[in-house]
Amino acid sequence: MANVTLAANKEVCDLLDYEYVEHQLGDLKVNILFSCVNTDDWSDESWINAEGIPSHIIKLPYHKVINMNKEQVRKLMLEKAQERLQQAA
Repeated sequence: MANVTLAANKEVCDLLDYEYVEHQLGDLKVNILFSCVNTDDWSDESWINAEGIPSHIIKLPYHKVINMNKEQVRKLMLEKAQERLQQAA
C-alpha cells in the first residue's frame, strides 16, 4: 500500500489530504512525502530505499495551495503523484 506523509506549514496543513492520495494509489508500493512549506529549502527528490521501495519528495507550491480549497488541493496532490510515478517508470 502507498505510504503518504506530509511536511507542511500550519496555514496549509488542513488543506492537505494524504489519506485521499493513499486511497487513490491503492496497493502500489511507494513512499511519498508531500512538502508544502513557505521556503525554497525543500526540493523534489526520488530514490529507492533500503527495502527496494521507490520514495519521492514532492514539493507543492505553498503560495498556490494557500489560496485553494481542499478539493483543489486533493486534485493537485494526486496529479503531482501520478506525474512523478510516470517519470520514475
